[in-house]
Amino acid sequence: MTRYHQIGWPYLLHHIRQRLTGLSGCFLSLLLNLPALGHCDDSIVSEPELPAAVPVLVQHCFPCHGPYGQSGSPAIPSLAGLPRDYLQSVLRSYRHGGRFSTVMGRLMQAYSEGEIEIMADYFSGQSYTLHKQQTDWRLADRGRLLHRQYCRDCHGDPVNPADAGVPPLHGQWMDYLRWTLRDYLVGINQGDEEMAGKLSNLLRKQGPEGVESLIHYYGKAIQ
Repeated sequence: MTRYHQIGWPYLLHHIRQRLTGLSGCFLSLLLNLPALGHCDDSIVSEPELPAAVPVLVQHCFPCHGPYGQSGSPAIPSLAGLPRDYLQSVLRSYRHGGRFSTVMGRLMQAYSEGEIEIMADYFSGQSYTLHKQQTDWRLADRGRLLHRQYCRDCHGDPVNPADAGVPPLHGQWMDYLRWTLRDYLVGINQGDEEMAGKLSNLLRKQGPEGVESLIHYYGKAIQ
């Protein structure tokens, strides 16, 4: 008799709930709706609906970027729900050295153009996640005004969607945003001169606290 038979099937289900918190609701629902051990109804022959298969290629991204692209690490961005064209552009920039990274530039050397398209197709089709984070309400309130002035026309907000191919910023990890915006400001992220120009203008007029205010506004994930 296994340990799970000894402690009981309800405990096993509770254990699964805890271990799979970061997985999609579809997969979790499938597990929780399995018939109880020893209480199967032979008259029921319909098979449960399985979640869509995840390409093996994409699964290579999960250890860092989280299951289904929903990152649990504040320093690593969530990829789920980002625009397909944006994902393709960023991955190509890593491969060609136009975007700064500690690891991604080396990793992307191993992937072909077709594989980049597969990854972009998959992650752009997932649900965008708003991460709950601690923010300073004073900075967030100032950041809301700065976002309207400098960023909303392209990146949108929780009510008005971003332009096609432009990533949403609300709810993205604050640490990741902080480092990425600095990369633009010092010029080591190439290929988006408009973005770099607007950030430089904001920094010149509002100072470092203006940039930090934007980050707190995005971290709060409100209108």
